Amino acid sequence: MKNTRIFILLIAVLISACGEDRPRSNPFDPETELSPDDWAPTNLQAEVLNDSEIKLTWTQEETRISGFRISRKAGNGTYTQIAELGENVTEYTDSGLSLDTDYTYRVKAYTDMNESGNSISEVITLYYDCLSVFMGTAAEDCSGECNGTAVEDCSGECNGTAVEDCSGECNGTAVEDCNNDCNGSAFANSCEYCIGGNTGLDESYCGIVTDIDGNEYGTVLIGNQVWMSENLKVTKYKDGTAIPTGHSNSVWSNLSSGAYAVYDDDDVNTDTYGFLYNWYAVDDSRIIAPDGWHVPTDDEWTTLTDYLGGTSVSGGKMKETGTEHWSSPNTDATNESGFTALPGGYRYFNGNYIHQGYSGYFWSSTEYNGRGSAWYRLLYYDGSDVSRSNYYKECGFSLRCVRD
Repeated sequence: MKNTRIFILLIAVLISACGEDRPRSNPFDPETELSPDDWAPTNLQAEVLNDSEIKLTWTQEETRISGFRISRKAGNGTYTQIAELGENVTEYTDSGLSLDTDYTYRVKAYTDMNESGNSISEVITLYYDCLSVFMGTAAEDCSGECNGTAVEDCSGECNGTAVEDCSGECNGTAVEDCNNDCNGSAFANSCEYCIGGNTGLDESYCGIVTDIDGNEYGTVLIGNQVWMSENLKVTKYKDGTAIPTGHSNSVWSNLSSGAYAVYDDDDVNTDTYGFLYNWYAVDDSRIIAPDGWHVPTDDEWTTLTDYLGGTSVSGGKMKETGTEHWSSPNTDATNESGFTALPGGYRYFNGNYIHQGYSGYFWSSTEYNGRGSAWYRLLYYDGSDVSRSNYYKECGFSLRCVRD
């Protein structure tokens, strides 16, 4: 029994001794866990003093330590401890170093029971440049000239002319298009807009024009002309003067000055069809078109229809497709020109509104033989042609503008 008690006592002593010698994760409070990195030195800086010395400095927030251990690594070697310092020392100068060697340092704090994590420096190399300036920036170029400008091209030839194309191929032929797509198909049209390819813009796109009211209109390149692709809906002349509107039938029929109306006096028609203007508004010296634009002459309308193949077929190429706005059958409508003509109808000289959905009437700025009428163009829901005719100036027609 006595031997048994001695054996149990010996085991207890051994267990107690082992527990006390085991390193604790928190050397300051054994009851809580603390990562070694939480009390490690920080902000380790390496300063070159001369061609054989580097000065190290660091900071230490935790003060309950015994000191610091500094290690150094040369090149791709392993870290070797080079110094052990006291608890209040936060700098160290390493001397006897060699040129053209990469040095890396690390410093850690320690107590009598444990070590912290490391603070690691950047890599430092002591060297003289090709002009014999210590830690200078001069370097030999690919031809061996100190501070020269020769560089290797993508094929490895010094001062060669080969370059990578946009796909990364050396001396390749791929180039970026105007949309910055490598080997893309976008290009700048005559309006100087980048179109086609991945731009999402039709090749005839020519930007946006804004009137004095702030209304924006799409534009389209057709031949050598740039047209609005929407009907005008401006309420002021270019000088800011309001264009009169809201006239009764009897007043409308007797006007001899500029005015506009909205079809059926219903504002819901404005966004789609724009306004209907009498010819006096077209001819007003205060100018109804946005800056840089004008109402087309009779000859300019002819230039458009001639470019599209003549009056017998150009209407189909100008009309918006489908029957959302045009009445069926909207014959031969392709809108391949991008003009997007709409059947806004017109306001007759007696003030009545007619033909919306069936016909689109568009004024020119050209008067007919100095009489009480002017030239216009007419497109039909059941035809592919464009009709040229003249009519009373008191009538209200749609307006399209062409760029100056």
